[in-house]
Amino acid sequence: MGLSCGNPTAIAALTPGQVVLDLGSGGGFDCFLAGPKVGPTGRVIGVDMTPDMLAKARRNIASYRQRTGLNNVEFRLGEIEHLPVADNTVDVVISNCVINLSPDKPQVWREIARVLKPGGKAAVSDLALLRPLPQSVRQMVEALVGCIAGAIMIEEYRAIIEAAGLSEIELRLKPEYVASLTEFQDPLYRQIAEALPAGTTPADFITSIEVTARKTA
Repeated sequence: MGLSCGNPTAIAALTPGQVVLDLGSGGGFDCFLAGPKVGPTGRVIGVDMTPDMLAKARRNIASYRQRTGLNNVEFRLGEIEHLPVADNTVDVVISNCVINLSPDKPQVWREIARVLKPGGKAAVSDLALLRPLPQSVRQMVEALVGCIAGAIMIEEYRAIIEAAGLSEIELRLKPEYVASLTEFQDPLYRQIAEALPAGTTPADFITSIEVTARKTA
């Protein structure tokens, strides 16, 4: 259904009637969690750039409708740097371990600001860096697949959101996510750990974060 480093739907505290946009929706897991929360008067839009994942998500709509009786989830093909969504139409933007993969994160956050209604909220789970990764690790295929190679420093992450014009920015560190993957010998993280300096672990460099921000104008 897709990669994950948190549960942005839970962060967002969704309410009935809201329009929700999921960036990098994959197989639709978070969209199908959000749908019942916004109810029949709300709408959930998933955007993904991969046709295969989009097809999978759309196939899952039938079982979602049967299970919930709701027809309030849709999926659109598009890039998160160029969202196929109109200005000022979304109440809540969610995303689960996707923004770190974008080569143009400032553009992603400008797009988030564009589509949010005044007063709208972004509630994102992502990965960020506590300290710079060695260049050798950033070039590893495993680091790219594991959503690490594109991660940026926490301070830079905050600055990008501020530059996009959003306010009430909060970044909450969730180090237990990376620590648990390391502890349970996740294959990707094991290979990454072997390339790190002696005496260090992935959790010394990488953390899961919960990001919230609001559009005030």
